[in-house]
Amino acid sequence: MAKQSNKKSAQQMKNVSSMIKEAIYSNGYKDVKECARSIKVPYDLFNKVVGGHIPKDSQLLDYAKKLDIDPRELIMAAYREKAPDIMKPYFNSVMLIEDHKTPVQEVLDMMDSFNTDQMDEFRQVATLIQGSPRSYCRKAVALLSLYQELDNELMDYFDALILLALRGDNLKGLKEFKETVEAEKAEPGGRRKRLHT
Repeated sequence: MAKQSNKKSAQQMKNVSSMIKEAIYSNGYKDVKECARSIKVPYDLFNKVVGGHIPKDSQLLDYAKKLDIDPRELIMAAYREKAPDIMKPYFNSVMLIEDHKTPVQEVLDMMDSFNTDQMDEFRQVATLIQGSPRSYCRKAVALLSLYQELDNELMDYFDALILLALRGDNLKGLKEFKETVEAEKAEPGGRRKRLHT
């Protein structure tokens, strides 16, 4: 499945020229001239596009229709090529949303309900996920799910066990973990309420 996803991403990152070249040969034409003649477009302009020139949107849409290319992908490729470097990451985000509409919408819905502290924590979690191997992320999610299922007494034991195991180590997250444990103990209603709200 990961290979398919990578393949799709690679396809979406192609430029206009490579997408049209691929369509020419996948449609069975032996060269650019034969294709231009068959789809009734001026050879000179078509050859320039194959060579890297980016025409107007209307011309791209015409090529997309005649060569059976997804018009959205062709237009997106053209805009990505023309965009200044500062804007290029935006197109990656658009493609991510296009490929993962449901989870992205779920994330946006959650973000709409966050307060300032939650948004900052969410950003920290996203940064950790971005910089961590997938196996770490899976373990972290499983650990959080397990932690939420524990009753208060087991949670206290779990916290104490982690603090004991990490005693003396100067790890980046240790101070935050200690502060969080202390803050949860001090909250009225206990941790169980906090974890499930």
